[in-house]
Amino acid sequence: MTNLLQYLQTMFVFTVLCTAFVFGAYWLCQRLRARGHGPKLDAVAGWHDRMSYKGALHSLEALRALHNLPFYGSRQQRETIDMMIVRIQQRSGTER
Repeated sequence: MTNLLQYLQTMFVFTVLCTAFVFGAYWLCQRLRARGHGPKLDAVAGWHDRMSYKGALHSLEALRALHNLPFYGSRQQRETIDMMIVRIQQRSGTER
């Protein structure tokens, strides 16, 4: 019972800290925009989008490689992964 209480206490503290971080980041972003740093923040957001798409592509390509192994993945799973890769490439504009 004490382990459960310790776990719940830890998760509560973690949740409170994460919530405080999100609100702090939002406040900081609004403050910077009010001071005229909007274009710089937009540039950072664009960079973050590109890096997120690249990370998603690398993860899906690694998953596709795993599903190419014998006895691991089905053809339907590989086709689904291929469709997801194509969709992300279309969104990010990085056709191969």
